Amino acid sequence: MGTTGLSSRLDTIFRTTVSYLLIPAATVFLSLCALFRVVRGAPRAKVDSVYWTFGSFVLRVGGTRLEVHGLENIDPGQGYVLVPNHESNWDPPALLAALTGTPVRFVVKKEISDIPIFGWAIIQSGSVRVERTGNQSDVDRIRERMGTRPTDISMLFYAEGSRSRDGALHPFKKGAFATSIAHRLPILPIGHAGCYRIWPPGRVGIRSGPVVVEVGRPIPVENLQYEDREQLRDETFDAVKELRTRSRRRLRELGVEPGGID
Repeated sequence: MGTTGLSSRLDTIFRTTVSYLLIPAATVFLSLCALFRVVRGAPRAKVDSVYWTFGSFVLRVGGTRLEVHGLENIDPGQGYVLVPNHESNWDPPALLAALTGTPVRFVVKKEISDIPIFGWAIIQSGSVRVERTGNQSDVDRIRERMGTRPTDISMLFYAEGSRSRDGALHPFKKGAFATSIAHRLPILPIGHAGCYRIWPPGRVGIRSGPVVVEVGRPIPVENLQYEDREQLRDETFDAVKELRTRSRRRLRELGVEPGGID
């Protein structure tokens, strides 16, 4: 093994060890902070800051360098339905850090919401649980949460449904787009690259390295009806695909192979 290979391996061991020690502890602490602020009725900005702090902390511990493009496409005070690609458990903290200043909540699977303290915190602070069965209870929970959502909060949907096991972009489901049309929230497409290389599904080790995030132009929905959701889904898929391709190209310009499938 060459010097470079040994250095990379030692860095991965270090990042993995530090991440597994510090991130769970920080997650519990910040979750308790969020719960405490929600229960006390603190200004919502105080809860938003917990989300952003979590994202920034995770990236700092993991040695992730963040490069973000397209933030000028976000209108402060406007809520969106955020639709990014999804290829790693590193995606959520990377996006929270990239979108610091933009209030974001998540549509999360039941397994996440059931995690003690952490799951309670994200649900109590405005995220919504789904069981991914496509049944009416999922629809009702999303509708209820969207109906009480402050207008400046954006809801992030992983439209692929789950992480991409092979690092490719997979077809989108329709839930995000039905929600966008029903609540007249523009879609904000996002493409990113680097998270799959850092922490691919099924691997224990966490690598340091860059992540590139590309925020696209919002896709308006004012003139769309419920039956247009498939059209909106396809338009968003094309936008995310292009943004993902752009982010992967930028990552390669930095001398880093993003992994996965183009």
